[in-house]
Amino acid sequence: MYYYKKPFRYLLTIVLHLVLFTYSTSTFGQTMLISPKPPPATLSTSLPPQQAPLPPAPPGVLLKQGYFKGEEGVQLFYRLVGFGKDTIVFIHGGGEGIESGGLEVEFLATKGYTFIEYDQRGMARSELVQDTSKLKVNNHVNDLESLRLYFKLQKMSLIAMSWGAAIMTYYAYQFPHQVRSLVYLSPMPPTAEFGRRRSIAMDSVLGSAKLKRLGELDSLMRKADSTTLRLLKKERSGITDPLYVADPKHLTRKRGNSDLYPDIAKQNRKNISVRRALGGEWDFRPLLKQINAPTLVIEGEKTSIPLDATKVFAEEIKGAKIILIPDSGHNSWFDQPKVLINNLDKFFRSIRKR
Repeated sequence: MYYYKKPFRYLLTIVLHLVLFTYSTSTFGQTMLISPKPPPATLSTSLPPQQAPLPPAPPGVLLKQGYFKGEEGVQLFYRLVGFGKDTIVFIHGGGEGIESGGLEVEFLATKGYTFIEYDQRGMARSELVQDTSKLKVNNHVNDLESLRLYFKLQKMSLIAMSWGAAIMTYYAYQFPHQVRSLVYLSPMPPTAEFGRRRSIAMDSVLGSAKLKRLGELDSLMRKADSTTLRLLKKERSGITDPLYVADPKHLTRKRGNSDLYPDIAKQNRKNISVRRALGGEWDFRPLLKQINAPTLVIEGEKTSIPLDATKVFAEEIKGAKIILIPDSGHNSWFDQPKVLINNLDKFFRSIRKR
């Protein structure tokens, strides 16, 4: 028996490590997959892309993940789900990668579509661009055109969430003949002034005590180590995330977890700024008036975000329609995922007939 003790302990150690690894890369009980090995960075001012966990594809659809080259060869991570005749490209919001809405909306692939999402430059699993002069909205627009060329798409149907609305708007203006249809999903404010109004409205919803704590947390996060940072971010999310849903219990439906990004990717967020990318002041309205593609605007009926800003997109784009998802906050993909997917499917099916 003596001769079997050490091998047995060794085997037990391996099993325990595997269990701990699976547990540490799971979100709400869901086993996660590690993204593919990334290529080296192409810009001298960049850090290389990083690996990070991702959930499996929705049941019954195929999954492909890899990298394509954006503007100046910047390495961008993509995730392709499903292999339907029609292709939908998703543009995520700011601050995170495809964890920002994409992993929930990708269930659209179960309706027979090819769904492509990608991490934008500087974020998540893509090349961590540090030079802020290469993190402007036009850099992102050219990255999106690179994606179209890489996948050999004649025209693109696009879904843009939050900050992604800026990229999609500028893309549709610069490349109108490459656009098939557009969906603005809980878009960012269309002007800087609407952005200021939105901040005031959200501060009012939060209240003075929570605002004070958020300020304290932001200050602490700037000088925290990685372990403390994770705890501080969790507390911050606990304050802010419920603002964007009708029922906080629905936040458990989140499929991804940006807390699992490597520290190096988290730290690069300091270089990402919507105001810096857009030049501080912005106004999409003149660009929206030029859009001729079929357009749908979606927002939650119970959103705490002022609806007057979202309605501008539907008012300025000729023929655009707006849908308010019932019993839903700003993040309808958590509150009413099936209703959202069905509305998206209905819209894209209507485009086929044109």
